Amino acid sequence: MENNTYVYILKDTLIKKNSLLDKLMELTQLQGKYLSEPEPDMESFEEMISKKDTYIMQINQLDEGFEKIFGYVKEELTAKKAEYKEIILLLQDLIRKITDKSTKLEVMERQNKARLELYFGAKKKEIKNFKLSSKTVANYYKNMFQPTSESFFIDKKK
Repeated sequence: MENNTYVYILKDTLIKKNSLLDKLMELTQLQGKYLSEPEPDMESFEEMISKKDTYIMQINQLDEGFEKIFGYVKEELTAKKAEYKEIILLLQDLIRKITDKSTKLEVMERQNKARLELYFGAKKKEIKNFKLSSKTVANYYKNMFQPTSESFFIDKKK
């Protein structure tokens, strides 16, 4: 009977992980939306990263717990497949859904990474152009107001 409880804990763990992946996907879509704007709101983007980090830590904890518990019940599940048939099918279905969501999430993250690289590339170019413009202006003033020994426009007839 104790192993039966562990099996239901496995199910609950997978359900929680599935739910957390849904939240991660929502945040990742929102990040993509921010990065698609002409002037992305980087403050909001960073907040999303912080929230996602929290969810990722929770998922990692769930994964660790799942592996430990699965270690306890693995033998009984394989030995009594007929008895646990329904729950095994449910677990397999949840794992399939989680795998699909993980794959979609990975694709979304790659797209966001590409958008972020484009954004930073554009910002880097702006900074480079600004530095070049500043340097040009500084050189102009340096050359224009450089002290000369004699001015060409001074009347020497005094």
